Amino acid sequence: MDEKFTATEEELRQQMEELIQTTLYQELRESEDEIRRQLAVIQTNRELIALSEERYKTLVNNSHDVIYSCDSKGVITTVNEKFCEVYSLSKEMVIGKSMTDIQKDPSYINDWNNAFSEAIKHGKVSFFTFSYEMKDGRGVGYYNVTISPLFDLKRKIIGVIGTNQDITAIKENEKRIQHMAYYDFITDLPNRVLFLQRLKNAIQIAKKKATQVIVVVLDLDDFKVVNDTLGHSMGDALLVETSRRLLKCIDQKDTAARLGGDEFSLLIEDVEPEDDVIFYLMKRIKLAFEEPFKITNGTLNLTASIGVSIYPDDGEFNEELLNNATTAMYQAKKYEKNGYQFFNFKMKHELLQKANIERLLRKAIKNNEFVLYYQPQYTAKGRLRGFEALIRWDSPDMGFLNPMEFIPIAEETGLIIPIGEWVLNTASLTCRKFEDQYGCDLIMAVNISPIQLQHKEFEQIVIKAIKSSGLKPTSLELEITESSFIDNFDSVVNKLATLKELGVGIALDDFGTGYSSLSYLKRLPINLLKIDKSFVQGIDFLNPHNNLTELIIALVNKLNIKTMAEGVETLEQLNYLINAKCDFTQGYYHGKPRSEEFIGSIIKKGSI
Repeated sequence: MDEKFTATEEELRQQMEELIQTTLYQELRESEDEIRRQLAVIQTNRELIALSEERYKTLVNNSHDVIYSCDSKGVITTVNEKFCEVYSLSKEMVIGKSMTDIQKDPSYINDWNNAFSEAIKHGKVSFFTFSYEMKDGRGVGYYNVTISPLFDLKRKIIGVIGTNQDITAIKENEKRIQHMAYYDFITDLPNRVLFLQRLKNAIQIAKKKATQVIVVVLDLDDFKVVNDTLGHSMGDALLVETSRRLLKCIDQKDTAARLGGDEFSLLIEDVEPEDDVIFYLMKRIKLAFEEPFKITNGTLNLTASIGVSIYPDDGEFNEELLNNATTAMYQAKKYEKNGYQFFNFKMKHELLQKANIERLLRKAIKNNEFVLYYQPQYTAKGRLRGFEALIRWDSPDMGFLNPMEFIPIAEETGLIIPIGEWVLNTASLTCRKFEDQYGCDLIMAVNISPIQLQHKEFEQIVIKAIKSSGLKPTSLELEITESSFIDNFDSVVNKLATLKELGVGIALDDFGTGYSSLSYLKRLPINLLKIDKSFVQGIDFLNPHNNLTELIIALVNKLNIKTMAEGVETLEQLNYLINAKCDFTQGYYHGKPRSEEFIGSIIKKGSI
């Protein structure tokens, strides 16, 4: 029994040993597999780290920036290839050295030391910009330097990373943009912004030294014609040549600028009150423009209108002085081109008055403040021909104004377009109303501004007035002046010819005061020529056979154009004109311009 029990115990022991051995083996095998897997992961991570380091080195070495590292004492530990290229040193010659050994510029070293100290002591990233002379005389280059702290795994500062980014191209672009902001792109002269800055500085200096500052504004006469006929490239070339000549007229301390368009300005600084600088300057400018401007196919003569203002007499601020000189320039252009005017405060008053009239004109259009007066016209036999519609302005603010007080301003501002359309519509409606009321045929003459004729929709505006009023085209007559044909002759002639074909009458007003000659008349699509009142008033009654007025009438009649004399004030003048075979007359002798309510009585009377 005991032997059997012992045998069984031995078997159990053996089985336990076998089980333990098997389990240990399995555990060891599993542990070995885990170790192999972990080793594989470690190897993979090492390879990835190595690859990452290689990529980082490649990126750093291929960077266009200078990149380097230093330890906490400022000793260089690594550099990229760009560093070696810029400083023309090998890595072996750099590593182990300090920045003071590499860079000798004291300004750079001072800024670098400050940035290094901020990084090491306070862990701050610092920046500064460094300029240097580029090789081969290519000008000044710029670097943006960044010094960043370098940390170990425990966030302890162990050194710095330095980066020098080349920002030369950025700086050059900034300079170009700044130049564009302060200089004219065609002439390369200072522009209005820079001119006003320099003028402001000059005034401050003059105030301290009790000296004067002279501002000259110069505008080329009829430059638009040059641009339109020769093209803008030729116009630009003339602007460049003008700037070159103006620079020769002034000293280096003074400024010539282009304000815009064909307008230039000069700034003469630090002038003693007793000096005659301005008169010598005007003489030099005049001489500069006497020499013809050479162009591709020959030469061209240019003139300029000039305005002058002087600190402190004509203003204490830069904008004020420039504006006052501009005002004087426009006065010079108004009175005589190729001349100059000194500013005075009467000019400023006139300018303010003009601005006020412009403001009130816009209000007048909106509030329908205009009225038409009508002056009768008669045939040589004394029968009523019709009326000329004459605009008046009954302003609540300024009272009753005649056309000469507001029409020039309306033309300058373009307000003549809506005003002129109103006149056409109102005169056409009035004529149709009285034709219907009295069963007669009338001619309604309406004055047309050269600005209206240049408007692209002029013909449509006239046709619309005829159709909306129901007026016969033959009852409408458009009075134009000789100046209407100065610009765009062919275009104006074509517009008028189109309206004439519809039956609208075309009259040339104020003949003899402008540019036309009798031979010129043959080219114009006109039915009627109105002889200016100056010829009527100049009739020589003592020698009626030696009179220019009679000669004009005779020659115009041969061109198959009717004539009308304006400004007839006496019976003697009327009789002379009838004997000279003038077709129609108009003037105070027949009647002054009257409001619409008087038209009926004039029509009823029918003749003189």
